[in-house]
Amino acid sequence: MTGFDRILVVDWSARSTPSPRRKSADAIWVAEAGANRVSSEYIRTRAQAMARLDARIATALRMGERLLVGFDFPFGYPAGFAARVAGAASALAVWRMLAARVDDDDRNGNNRFAVAAGLNAVFPGTGPFWGCPPGQSYPGLPHRGTMRAHHGLPERRLVEARIRSAHPCWKLFTTGSVGSQALLGLARLQGLRVRWGGAVSVWPFEPLDTPVVLAEIYPSLLAAEVSRAQARWPQAIKDDIQVRLSALAFSELQARGQMQAALDAAEGPDLAEEAWILGIGAEAALRDAAASVAGSLDL
Repeated sequence: MTGFDRILVVDWSARSTPSPRRKSADAIWVAEAGANRVSSEYIRTRAQAMARLDARIATALRMGERLLVGFDFPFGYPAGFAARVAGAASALAVWRMLAARVDDDDRNGNNRFAVAAGLNAVFPGTGPFWGCPPGQSYPGLPHRGTMRAHHGLPERRLVEARIRSAHPCWKLFTTGSVGSQALLGLARLQGLRVRWGGAVSVWPFEPLDTPVVLAEIYPSLLAAEVSRAQARWPQAIKDDIQVRLSALAFSELQARGQMQAALDAAEGPDLAEEAWILGIGAEAALRDAAASVAGSLDL
């Protein structure tokens, strides 16, 4: 069962304070698309974002809708990490472990760097996580990636070998880092799984016979299409354009009957541990879908 009534795309954030009241980049943006229509919302904290998602899921269940919700952070780590820190070669075991360790309050205050330092201590050598703000220091968490050694883990997942522009999940700070988003995001998603139980499944780990399916996405797959749209609306915030266009593109992909092929493209011997990015293996179809619906954007 892969038909979805609505597609949601979430641009996550690891900010340690609420985002500005005025709409800005590097915050949480949520877009929802269906029937060639799309809307977006700017959200200042992770707690508020999860409350919005909980409300949307409740509405979907009440109305008999199916939702696909894409998040722009890794759902898994390179092979070998999960078994060492969570006792099983399973990404969802890591989600449960992180939910128990991560503190993330209503105003974005969180302990992600301390969590990363604690996880580093499980491995030999130094690493694999690295990076934290200047002036802060955590034992066992190096400030630079070049300071790591002998931790024994790959730098990238199999899927990331297909998109070299993606930064490794071990990087927690500075431009392009996604590691902090993953630590905080996976803990939040595990909470969502607990709250909604059998109404929610996670691709590609579980059967997709639930009203709500969570998937990892990588909006930069549509970088060229986003750039063209931004040239048309130079006053718009790129993050807003990106989530809207991504949601519309996946909605169009489904309308064309190509969503199943994208879901089936997940591959690899360590899939249950490393996860996959929806759209990898179906890049041409997704980009063509994005190009065809770009005219539906109204910013």
